[in-house]
Amino acid sequence: MPELNSLLGFALIALGMVLTPGPNMVYLISRSSCQGRVAGLISLGGVALGFVFYMVCAAFGITALVLAVPYAYDAIRFAGAIDLSLKFHPAAT
Repeated sequence: MPELNSLLGFALIALGMVLTPGPNMVYLISRSSCQGRVAGLISLGGVALGFVFYMVCAAFGITALVLAVPYAYDAIRFAGAIDLSLKFHPAAT
């Protein structure tokens, strides 16, 4: 079992990461302020679903695949960019 000092250090770093606003927080605030509470809650659900996706990928070893095949990371990244562009520009569909 880890020592108490190690657990406290980990807890402090995790707390700092949670409290630090990042791109997800900026996205949620901008959607909520521009399009209302419902859009913000829908975006929050999407962000949470993304976190679940990352967790499942890590559990099944997709991370190892992405590290072994750099083009796989680019494919996922470009697919995400295309998905976001279609969401913000629905007339393009």
